Amino acid sequence: MTIGQSSSIHLGLLLHNHQPVGNFPWVFQQVYEESYLPMIAALERHPEVRLSLHYTGSLLDWLYEAHPDFLHRISLLAQRQQVEIVSGGYYEPILPSIPDADKLAQIRRLTSHIHDTFGVKPTGMWIAERVWEPNLPRFLREAGIEWTILDDVHFKNVGFEDHDLYGYYATEDQSSALKVYATSKALRYTIPWRPATETIETMRALANLAGNRILVMGDDGEKFGSWPDTQSHCWGHDGSSGWIEEFFTALEQNSSWLHTTPLGEYARSYPALGRVYIPTSSYIEMTEWALPPHKSYAFGKLLHQLEHDQQEHVLQFMRGGFWRNFLVRYPEINTQHKKMMRVHENVYAHAASDERALTHLWKAQANDTYWHGLFGGIYMGHVRSAIYHHLIKAENLADLAHYGNAPWQTYEFTDFDRDTQNELLIESDQLNLYLDPQRGGTLFEWDMRRSAHNLVSVMTRHQESYHQTLREHEQEPDHEP
Repeated sequence: MTIGQSSSIHLGLLLHNHQPVGNFPWVFQQVYEESYLPMIAALERHPEVRLSLHYTGSLLDWLYEAHPDFLHRISLLAQRQQVEIVSGGYYEPILPSIPDADKLAQIRRLTSHIHDTFGVKPTGMWIAERVWEPNLPRFLREAGIEWTILDDVHFKNVGFEDHDLYGYYATEDQSSALKVYATSKALRYTIPWRPATETIETMRALANLAGNRILVMGDDGEKFGSWPDTQSHCWGHDGSSGWIEEFFTALEQNSSWLHTTPLGEYARSYPALGRVYIPTSSYIEMTEWALPPHKSYAFGKLLHQLEHDQQEHVLQFMRGGFWRNFLVRYPEINTQHKKMMRVHENVYAHAASDERALTHLWKAQANDTYWHGLFGGIYMGHVRSAIYHHLIKAENLADLAHYGNAPWQTYEFTDFDRDTQNELLIESDQLNLYLDPQRGGTLFEWDMRRSAHNLVSVMTRHQESYHQTLREHEQEPDHEP
């Protein structure tokens, strides 16, 4: 296709940058050096490349302490409108999994923090793990959010195809309209894995005379340097060459018809393509992992076969499990989640005005150990320990406000884990002991209040779908142990 002078298209890029609450400081620093810092340097070298950036509150807090100069550099990019800063839940919670008051509070806190740090007010937000439920628009709009981004599979599940997604759609739930973009799977799988010219040619083929189309890619910023084998590929040996340099140079060279446009700016300039009501979903791998292990294995095999056979018309209707099923798959996740809900009630009852208690509660809602896939998740012991640390810290502050400094002890039979059968919870100013009479009086939580540590925050061995994949790999004739 030959591009005429009036044919053009927009490219919307959104980079999501996150580190879990409780992750090792050396990991923060390593990823900063490998991904976050070189990306900002690349944007400074290429002022015509414009995009959206999302940094979670846990990462911003670390940057403020370790590299405040980095935040200043981002602020300069934001002030000259080269980058748009995107909001979200401050500590990157799975929004449907936390109480409504915390949904609003976490988004508002990050929005306010972005305004104070960068001098701009975000209008859009990143959805943690793209876990979507149909009632979210009401809360996002109430928190001041105008737009967000999900995977294209969210839209394809209701019948859309790629050619329907060159813009955004409007959705709502007893609220004003929320604008929702679809991130292109094709772009996510080619950026930065395929030559930069392929993306340029893809955009060239989609440019039209109206110039009103936008193709969107939202993905992890860590893929540019911190994922395996991406450091030299993205940045070269000197940190200022490699794939990103080639890509940004190509974007600038083609800027007469290929406009890199922050998503909020596009949303203000163009109307919605129409209305959409999106079902409960996440990215397709997450729905695979949420299934029971044998079903997850079967679902994964079916996906790979359909992809191999290029059965896109079938793939778009493939839906696995439901994020909330992680609360069933892993009792450890359910216990952690129900502890969080109990602490939420305690904090809001007795310490709702205590910013320290709220902060500890919100840190404990960070999504990273509330699910598990091919990596990390609930199996990350140091992050799991940190979640309990913040839960107990929040609980201590709420109980101090309630009981004062005097010694105290209570016990309660209650359906803690929401299975209709009661557990025995013994709590005091010194420790918590949670026991399950239905499992022989098993002690499933033992909190040392002074050190804010759960002594039995451990994992049971669970069968995983990828165990079968590994067994099959070991049985292949050409496999060498």
